[in-house]
Amino acid sequence: MEKYKVLVIEDDDTAREQLAKVIRKEGFQVLVAENGRAGLEVFKKELPEIVVSDLKMPDIDGLEVIHTVRRLSTNVQVILITAFGETETAIAAIREGALDYLEKPLDLEQLTLALGRARERIVELRERAFVPALLLADDEDKIRERLSREMEKEGWQVFAAADGEEAISLFKVNKIDIVILDIKMPKKDGLQALHEMRSMNDDFETIILTGHGDEDTAIQALRDGAINFLKKPIDLEQLILSVEKGLEKLQAERALKYRTRDLELATEIIGCIGLKNQILIDLRRGAPKSTRDFAQKLIDLMPMGLLVLNRDMTIVYMNRYVAQALQYRPEKVDEEFVKSVGKMGIKDLSYESLMSAVNTLSSALSGTVETISTGKYSYITLAPMRIVREEEQENAVLIIIRGERCKAS
Repeated sequence: MEKYKVLVIEDDDTAREQLAKVIRKEGFQVLVAENGRAGLEVFKKELPEIVVSDLKMPDIDGLEVIHTVRRLSTNVQVILITAFGETETAIAAIREGALDYLEKPLDLEQLTLALGRARERIVELRERAFVPALLLADDEDKIRERLSREMEKEGWQVFAAADGEEAISLFKVNKIDIVILDIKMPKKDGLQALHEMRSMNDDFETIILTGHGDEDTAIQALRDGAINFLKKPIDLEQLILSVEKGLEKLQAERALKYRTRDLELATEIIGCIGLKNQILIDLRRGAPKSTRDFAQKLIDLMPMGLLVLNRDMTIVYMNRYVAQALQYRPEKVDEEFVKSVGKMGIKDLSYESLMSAVNTLSSALSGTVETISTGKYSYITLAPMRIVREEEQENAVLIIIRGERCKAS
């Protein structure tokens, strides 16, 4: 499996070492530089796919790093590290091509999330499938060797362990997608190993292997988050099918997390623009057609629902994503519409709460953003805007819909 290169540019020695350690654990090859100037020299020589850079540095700052590396490689993914009070600058950097920003003190979960989004973008750009990493722990040598060999034939990378402690050690230093654990192993059994792995991170799926009489323990493993348990002797076809289902579930959850972060950043950018320049839809005949056409295509390609409403809940604009999900084009947002957005993964939403938010936002100040939570990973974001016509202007509300299981065709 190819290890993408990540260049860490950080002038603080301790922070740089910590970042390198965490990123290496996520399965990347790490390059380091102590300042912006040195970082650009390393970038020109190594051309890494991802750059993680501090925003404020004594010689060349993070913004200049972004401008330079993107001139050298248009596909490079840049993640900025910011201190308190630098959020607005970081958002400006995102509008110029940075992928994400992380605030100090660093939240390691947010760092791994940003790295995951970067890896996904790279895979999309290269049109290359991501090779999953499997950890197989079983104390029976013949079983472990046979299963490892067969799963490698499927194109998966396999790390093999003979006991629970070795499995934990491998998990600590490698980015693992699927963990396959025998219930009974020396040193630490499957449940103990699973608990320790879960305490490190929760970004993997688990399959349990059981012998005769282990059913109660296997059921406990399911309660602890395992997706399946298989009885020995292992049916290879059933194991491969379980791994495939686990990978499908894991990739769907990761994609949802990445899209959620995309929406969070989009919401922040909308808010930042609104503080200075009111969000406008220009419907005047004098507006350049090329600009309108480009905006239309861009909005229709967004992997999320977008609506513009008048104060009376009349729909001024609805992007293609919403129309395809609902399979009809309503003229107004009403109770039937609110029920229909369940098809987009929006479950916990009432017509009254949406109408109240629209009424409030239609007369709110520029830069106001309101979010209605509708699930663990789903929500609706609203912001005030203006519609400009030939002879008049009117207030409207921009609505972005992020469902938990939306699929655009």
